[in-house]
Amino acid sequence: MLHAATPWPAPRPPGRAATTVASGGGPGWRKPLALAALCLGQFMLQLDTTIVNVALPSISRSLHASTSGLQWVVDGYILALASLLLSSGRIGDRSGHKRVYLVGLGVFALGSGLCALATSTDELVCFRALQGVGAAIELPATLALLTVAFPEARERAQAVGIWAGSGGLSLVLGPVLGGLLIRAFGWRAIFLVNLPVALLAALLTVTTIRDAHRSTRGRLDLPGQALGVATLSLLTAAAIEGGRHGFSATLPVTLLAAGAGALITFLWIEHVRPEPMLPLSYFRKPAYATANVAGLVMGFVMFSVLFIFALYFQNVSGDSAFQGGLSFVPLCGAFAITGPLIGRRVHRVGHRTPMVAGLALIALGALLLLRVSAHGGYNQVWPAFLSIGVGYGLTSTPMAAAVLGAVPAARAGMASATNNTARQIGGVFGIAILGSLLPATTNSPAYAQHFTAGLHHALIAIAISALLAAVLTATRIPGKP
Repeated sequence: MLHAATPWPAPRPPGRAATTVASGGGPGWRKPLALAALCLGQFMLQLDTTIVNVALPSISRSLHASTSGLQWVVDGYILALASLLLSSGRIGDRSGHKRVYLVGLGVFALGSGLCALATSTDELVCFRALQGVGAAIELPATLALLTVAFPEARERAQAVGIWAGSGGLSLVLGPVLGGLLIRAFGWRAIFLVNLPVALLAALLTVTTIRDAHRSTRGRLDLPGQALGVATLSLLTAAAIEGGRHGFSATLPVTLLAAGAGALITFLWIEHVRPEPMLPLSYFRKPAYATANVAGLVMGFVMFSVLFIFALYFQNVSGDSAFQGGLSFVPLCGAFAITGPLIGRRVHRVGHRTPMVAGLALIALGALLLLRVSAHGGYNQVWPAFLSIGVGYGLTSTPMAAAVLGAVPAARAGMASATNNTARQIGGVFGIAILGSLLPATTNSPAYAQHFTAGLHHALIAIAISALLAAVLTATRIPGKP
């Protein structure tokens, strides 16, 4: 059992160096700028999540997309991200996280520009997948770079808290900025806004962070990568098509069977390969395994809530894109504030207490949202959003610290990629499964009533999953070190 976070940086073999903040010119200003470079990447990825959700009704009207089409617009991005994160972490460990981070920024910016040019739902889904590829390359590198740029435990915990909070800040600004952009320029502008952010992040990275040498060697697990992509794609398609055609129809049943077969084969391959993409041995550590389960649940919750309520505010309540965006501020603002605060204290209180409290607050918020009706007001929503946002912030930072503390510093990229993959997989299946409970189109006269009924079923599933994760965390995560 893991008792305490592994100190960073771990001793390195002779002749190998980790990425560090560039020397010269005074470290007093270089460290904040290095942190800003990494936070901008996190900011951009999270900004894209909330902006796109706010834009879904506008995209639906412009490209004539059904609910399943909108699920693919969101899940196409998350699916590519989740499928490639593990290999990206390994590539960063081998080739240097700075180099990988810069490539990811470039690919994400390219995908964003192409999304703005999409003329059909299929095109948009493909370009969203390209964005996901860039995000997968970029995301594990940000957290891995933090672990070596801030080697002292307390300083690192604060940096991780700020990093998490930057994502929360973008979650706050995303809906509001998205609403403003959509009202002023249309939904295509929400993708163009990523371009200057990516450019600034790249410039700061080049000037403040030194390139990294290889910290681990080995081959990429190509069979595992291919089977991982197949597993997630098939199971996601099964859930979405099941909601579209019925889960007893031939297509979703076939997809589900194929996905289950791919999953079994993937686990077997990862077990027997000498250098697997997903080292299963780390899951023998209770803290590592439990923190990744918590990440799965957090993704399931947050992505589902953003997707479902973006449609609820505009299609059921009749809000504009800007009004719908403002409605998410209590949810995202609470996370943005709570993440950095708990980051300053996690070294004193440990991982378990804030994680259990956070997951319980998420469950409470989901239960409070059961009061939402087809004709209810916002007063039924914002207290629950506040509870979920605080809970997410309480859980996120100690969860990331628990995962990174369970592995050597040389495998930080793999560990951060695994935890982020868990979150993204939760989001993929949350949108695919819970989105299938919603009406297929807005054309039905009873759309609002059917939507609300599906929403309530989704909220019950969210509450149960958060409570189960809280119980698991309370029993498997060590207390204060």
